[in-house]
Amino acid sequence: MDDDLQRIRERFGIVGRRAELERGLAAVHVNRHLMIEGPVGVGKTVLANAIASYLDRPVFRVDGDERYTEQKLSGWFDPPVVLEKGYVEDAFLLGPLTEAMRAGGVLFVNEMNRMPEGVQNILLPAMDEGIIDIPKVGRIRAKEGFVIIATQNPREFVATTAISEALSDRFELLTLNYQPEGEEFEIIARRYPAADGDLVARSLWICRRTRDHPNIRRGASIRGAIATVQLAGAFGSADESALRRAAQMALPTRIEMREESKTTAPEVIDQIVDECLAEAPSPPTDMDTETTRGDPGRKGRPADGERKVIDVGDIAKLLETHHEDKLLDDDDIGWKVAQNYMRIRIGLSDPAALELARKIAIRATIQRVLRLLGPVRLPSRVVREPFLPGDGSEIDIESTVENIAGKRRAGAADVVVERREPKDLSVALMLDASLSMSGDKLAMASAAIAVLAFRLTMVDFLLVTFNDRPKVVKRLDQDFSLDDLVMELLEFTAPGYTNIESALVKGHEELSKARTRNQVGVLITDGNYTVGRDPSLAASSFKRLFVIMTHSHDCRLGVCEAVAGAGGGHVYEVSGFDEVPRVLYKVLRVVAQGSPG
Repeated sequence: MDDDLQRIRERFGIVGRRAELERGLAAVHVNRHLMIEGPVGVGKTVLANAIASYLDRPVFRVDGDERYTEQKLSGWFDPPVVLEKGYVEDAFLLGPLTEAMRAGGVLFVNEMNRMPEGVQNILLPAMDEGIIDIPKVGRIRAKEGFVIIATQNPREFVATTAISEALSDRFELLTLNYQPEGEEFEIIARRYPAADGDLVARSLWICRRTRDHPNIRRGASIRGAIATVQLAGAFGSADESALRRAAQMALPTRIEMREESKTTAPEVIDQIVDECLAEAPSPPTDMDTETTRGDPGRKGRPADGERKVIDVGDIAKLLETHHEDKLLDDDDIGWKVAQNYMRIRIGLSDPAALELARKIAIRATIQRVLRLLGPVRLPSRVVREPFLPGDGSEIDIESTVENIAGKRRAGAADVVVERREPKDLSVALMLDASLSMSGDKLAMASAAIAVLAFRLTMVDFLLVTFNDRPKVVKRLDQDFSLDDLVMELLEFTAPGYTNIESALVKGHEELSKARTRNQVGVLITDGNYTVGRDPSLAASSFKRLFVIMTHSHDCRLGVCEAVAGAGGGHVYEVSGFDEVPRVLYKVLRVVAQGSPG
């Protein structure tokens, strides 16, 4: 295989990636379907094409997006032939999936997790049994050699969704991270051999710095460095002014700022350029070497055994001395600030330290939930309607053929198009913020709610927190920034009494104002109420009500089951609060799909 690896690397101009290529080739060599996962710009598509070429089979490429339909993947009927001959096999035009199956070739699906879930699931019988059933045509069997190679961005990327467990189980996973500095330098140098070495080194340094900057959620790939080198050259020089102008053009579209950041992308890029000019980086020496791939998100997370136990008092001292960089770069300390925010806040008198604690607590809760939750997207529905000029929707072939069959002359009104749109959904989230739910429990649950509310933009959310009485934190028609919503929840005081009934009454009262028919309540609690009547009485007023029960030393499963049963829903138990984000998302997907749960 060594000779094959070298030939492939030379043919596709691949720098490094020897171990990754070896693993990918091993998988497809034994006809295993391969999933290549990694951030934008790490060479997933190049590697996929290189691996597909090794098989010397026909390659059929699909680029995933939310508008991709089942017909595009499997095939469709040709309307003129259907009108002449009916739904015969000759009228069916093969899609890339059926073409790859019949040819015993490679189906290359680029960015699979941008496709709708329904389209993804068409692949299941083809991957399992090598068959696909086409209505009115029959069964198509895959010729020997058929294999699927797919790529996807990590789950935390916007506009992606986790592929189903059933589909994921059919793939072998190959993970790509950013390459070492020396390999990235060589990639740029090979592409632009005449470029000034100092300019390449500085552009790459700036690009790599965006990946661990505290105000940037997602940094730039090597494409950002390549564009910076090109643009600086186009400005006619490699001086500091050209570098700054080039970076300001190349990087803003390739980075994603954090919600809680108080600085803009141009301001952060200017700061990074200033750092670069002060540090004067030189070209790296580890060119195209097989080095250990590091975790690009490891900043601030020492290896096992390096972590020093730090108590709340030590954190307060760091806050008072304004050690912002140290605190922002340390994920563990950040989460401890979030867990103990109210305690830390009470002990601080310096306004600057209070603002820093607030910033760290917000960022830590959002970060933790984003890692646990990954991308979120609820199911959509297919809407069919008459064609209008300029409409970019897909044509529904079968409905259109039925409309024009038997007519001497067809018009635009006979053409039926289909498009996907989100399902209407209004959700009342009721969060138990009593004493038994304080600390990390409340921080995790609140962050999950806040992030979901802002990620699932098609869903109308209202939020009620409660202890002995309910408080409406967010109404359906009320706008909140993500930072403000998280902080509102973290600052909620938690007395010891718990009245679940009053929270359900208030939640239903607010939810009844929704304009959508699909309405659901979600109660997050341990079920231990100390005042008020039996909450199952109030639960019966909901169209559907689900309960996420958090385990504690005095949790009451019977109460939660009674509440969920009265509301026509189910109880989802979580043993740890890291489970809350995914379970809450699961509940919303159940409701959006119209599933009984």
